[in-house]
Amino acid sequence: MIKYQISSKNPTSQFLNIQVLVHSYFDTTIKVQLPAWRAGRYQLADYAQNLRKFTVESNGHAVPFSKENKNTWTMSIEANKEYTISYEYHAAKMDAGSCWVDEQQIYINFVNCLVEIKGLKPQDLIIEFLQKGYSKRVCTQPLLKNQNYTVPSFEELADTTLLAAENLTHWTYKVAHQDFQIWIHGEIHFSKSEFITAHKKFTKRLIEDFGEFPESEYHFIYQILPYKHYHGVEHKRGTVITFGPWDMLQETEAMEDLIGVACHELYHAWNVCQIRPKELLPYNFGTEVYTEAGWMLEGITTYMGDLYLLKSGVYGFETYLKHFNKILDRESTVQGMQTSSILESSFDLWLDGYQAGIPDKKTSIYSHGALIAFALDLMLLAQGSSLPKVMTRAWQKFGMKRQGYSLNSFWRLFKSKGIDAERLDEFYREYIHGKENIFDFLENTVGLIGMELNKMDNPDLLTKQLGILSKDNVILKIHPCSPAYQALMIGDELDWAETPESIKIKSKRKNGQNHSFDFPKGEQSYYPKIVLHPLEKTAEFDIWTK
Repeated sequence: MIKYQISSKNPTSQFLNIQVLVHSYFDTTIKVQLPAWRAGRYQLADYAQNLRKFTVESNGHAVPFSKENKNTWTMSIEANKEYTISYEYHAAKMDAGSCWVDEQQIYINFVNCLVEIKGLKPQDLIIEFLQKGYSKRVCTQPLLKNQNYTVPSFEELADTTLLAAENLTHWTYKVAHQDFQIWIHGEIHFSKSEFITAHKKFTKRLIEDFGEFPESEYHFIYQILPYKHYHGVEHKRGTVITFGPWDMLQETEAMEDLIGVACHELYHAWNVCQIRPKELLPYNFGTEVYTEAGWMLEGITTYMGDLYLLKSGVYGFETYLKHFNKILDRESTVQGMQTSSILESSFDLWLDGYQAGIPDKKTSIYSHGALIAFALDLMLLAQGSSLPKVMTRAWQKFGMKRQGYSLNSFWRLFKSKGIDAERLDEFYREYIHGKENIFDFLENTVGLIGMELNKMDNPDLLTKQLGILSKDNVILKIHPCSPAYQALMIGDELDWAETPESIKIKSKRKNGQNHSFDFPKGEQSYYPKIVLHPLEKTAEFDIWTK
């Protein structure tokens, strides 16, 4: 038996009190391991840094243990004796994948704070939430009659979220005989009916294309916050989405962003939660698990999340283009694709995948991956197929069977849809394994759907003429081909003026030195704005959007 008992003696301290009751029918040595990362973010989080007062006892007596590494403890236990592992966990990070405790709520992603017991036979795990108060509760696992939760494995436990609060708004809707729950903690400044209608539309269209929903119920758990925030994390039976500030949701664009992340996370219910590379099936939370499939996990989902808002009618075409052009805008300032392929950037997520990192080292599995997905969709559409059809086949072949895919087996799905194998492999060599400019491919291909890719001069003079990206006159980035790259540094404070022939710059460096430069104006235009623009409505356009 393994039972987790959870409470908080003093919620304003933001500590959770956790006891794990362990019983074995035979003498053995067990390892007690706290996860080092969580699904959906392939980077070490080292949750053990939030843990204190780790003890083990049996019948009121201390039990010796040794610490094997930063997140693993080892101990010997005897048959037919009950052991209690106790510790405190500091739950003080509010985002969609962490834990937060205060007088208003107890919000837990179990992968952060519950230890895995290794060395016992597989068995059901019992979660007992002992906290008084916080009368409203949602958990992405079914609640049993005795008010406990039971899960069949630690991977299921690590995929579970619990939110208990005094004030929690609960709405429901049904699509294709499936139950979907919406839970909102925070102030609501938007229309209930419009919010639910949008969810119904994209849910319905996704289920129609995939043919079924993987679970019997699903929970959208929204943390609507008074300050600026934007984050979402996928789970098999639900998602947590943190968004703020709450009063901004009166505005159309903020609501579009919120609905956008909701559709993205629901798409993950198939892609990632079920359709998963073999190296991530099952998850090993104790250490890094490297994969080159990041662009398939997040790039395809980023592209498809927005596309399904268009296909379902939640987004009009102008709204869709606005959000797609944000992806193009982000990628237009990235030179990392010339340094690292999307496969290398996927593999190196464990290094710095979610931070800016050093200049022009990598590309984004989200935005760059979305452009690769768009390119593949265009190639498929030209052959009478589509990326949604490929992903439906991936669900049938891999997700439904709980069979992990390799890069080669996934790539064969594209080849099965009628694209010339030689052309497809050339695309893979150049744009996935290689470092060719994906914008060049798109520029020559989007005409298939009655679109064109326009390049326009950057409206910012310093950016256009000198490749300088700045904020509040502080340099954030310099284009490596610009003459300014040889003279200025990231972090310099700028004072500048334009003359008919040149741009005169005075820079103040962090080391206290001041410099003056006179850069002649040239014909080169750096960091152009790249925009997807419709030419005319065509039959191919209808196939893509419908």
